[in-house]
Amino acid sequence: MNRIIYITALLAVSFLHLSVSAAHPSIEPQDTVIIELDNNTRIIIYTKDARGIKELQQYDINAMLKDLSMSIDSSESEVQQLVIEDQNGDRYLSDTTIVLENDIEVLHGDESPQEIRIRLGNYRITAEADDWDELEEEFEEWEDGPDFKTETRMEEGPKSYNSFDIEIGTNNYFEDGGSSFPDSDAPYSVRPWGSWYVSLGWSRTSAIAGPLYFEYGSSFSWYNWKFEDAQYTLEKGPEMVEFIRLPSEINGKKSKLTASHINVSFVPMFDFSRGERKVKSWEAPGVKIENYKQRGFRIGVGMYAGYRLGSHTKIKFRQDGDTDKDKDHGNFYMSSWRYGLRLRVGIRSVDLFANYDLNEVFNSGRGPELNAFSFGIIL
Repeated sequence: MNRIIYITALLAVSFLHLSVSAAHPSIEPQDTVIIELDNNTRIIIYTKDARGIKELQQYDINAMLKDLSMSIDSSESEVQQLVIEDQNGDRYLSDTTIVLENDIEVLHGDESPQEIRIRLGNYRITAEADDWDELEEEFEEWEDGPDFKTETRMEEGPKSYNSFDIEIGTNNYFEDGGSSFPDSDAPYSVRPWGSWYVSLGWSRTSAIAGPLYFEYGSSFSWYNWKFEDAQYTLEKGPEMVEFIRLPSEINGKKSKLTASHINVSFVPMFDFSRGERKVKSWEAPGVKIENYKQRGFRIGVGMYAGYRLGSHTKIKFRQDGDTDKDKDHGNFYMSSWRYGLRLRVGIRSVDLFANYDLNEVFNSGRGPELNAFSFGIIL
């Protein structure tokens, strides 16, 4: 664990070095850029190299001109030359926070030291120092790895927070209004292993009162129904969907029906720990690593609705010694909308989900009466 923490800290310090270097470059006037606006106005920029020009993008030029105008107005004599000094280089930064890719934040300003934060799942790495030289000296003293101070504490969870959820599980369907699974010899019978349900989504959870929370969000999801008998494939007939058996000379290896949806969900949640989290932190000079784990038991039941984006069949088969596959896109008389009930259960840092579609997979009278469901884990 110490080796992992050491490597993570090294990455954080490296990011910090780059951010501090960008924020406080040491520029010696060597090259001159002159911008002619008209016969009476020009802007002269002294810079060491092209990187200095690019760094101007993070400064608020309007704020500089405003200060310049105020200085000119307050001057009683004719202005020959006026210089605005900024010793720290951060007076005219456009924003106190610059958000970069991969959940990396670089903070600037007079009231706080240079700081970089990296969020990786439930981990947050923070590195800070008044300047790079100070942090670099501390880091060079870590000969056998940093001597981290370990702390474990409980803290109250936020009243509202956002999360990116990845749901992975399996899917199947009930037949005849949800009374039973299809018979194993039915051509649309599903093989549980390989019939994966996947969802990628964003959600926001807000505290309402006491242990009551409200979760809402949107997602993209994929149903994958892998047929038990790979000799059957699905086709759109003149009036309804048809399950076609392959000729005996073709050996079916895999046959499935896939449908993708865009969804919205609304789930009232009871979080009996009120969002309390267990935080374990490792701290060394200039670097801090924190791991957050939820506590207690959570449960919620709500609704969802979705719109079908696309659907296709795919069959993999072997014929005359060669393996081939075929994919066919179409609507196959599938319902354009889906809506149903959603259950979410969590204990500590583990969350599970279950969805049940109240509407049928196929339009009424166009296919077998099937209601889809899925369940699995939320990452």
